[in-house]
Amino acid sequence: MSTQKVIDKILEDAKKDAEEITAKHKKEASSIAEEFDEKIAQKKRQIKKEIEEQRETHIMRTISQQRLRLNMKQTEHRWNLIKKIIDEAVAKLPEHTDYLMFLKNLIKKSGEREGELLLSKHDFGHYRNDLEKFLRSEKINLKVNEDSDITAGLIIKRGTTNYIGSLDIILELLSDEIAITISKTLS
Repeated sequence: MSTQKVIDKILEDAKKDAEEITAKHKKEASSIAEEFDEKIAQKKRQIKKEIEEQRETHIMRTISQQRLRLNMKQTEHRWNLIKKIIDEAVAKLPEHTDYLMFLKNLIKKSGEREGELLLSKHDFGHYRNDLEKFLRSEKINLKVNEDSDITAGLIIKRGTTNYIGSLDIILELLSDEIAITISKTLS
């Protein structure tokens, strides 16, 4: 065989080998590209899922916070309404037909026979004469005076002992029970 044919044969074989190697590497590169494309797609799905979970968590947290704020406002409104109802009821008590009897019962239950009977300005003006008659009839020696610190009700002082029948104090002591009762009624 001539040298040229040998060279052509070598070049042809080299060309075939180069084509085979190139095809093999193209196939490997395509396989690697597909593998990375799948990894990228999988990572995108994972990131999308995480973002959706975070979005849902954020929405639920926001809804919970809004519900909490609403419940707090509703509770505050309810408490203000209860307080208003109580204040209005207490303000009307001195005008009630049985209020004088209430004051007399407080005096009797105190057990005090001597000392000072303190009344609010309103009660002093409206019930002083009736209470003084009651005290005389019961042979109770209490001096009736006005006390501007009392809203309604009475305080009996004898030395260092005080019998407190002030509606302010009674209301303070019973406010939780009254608020619970009113709250049950409003529910």
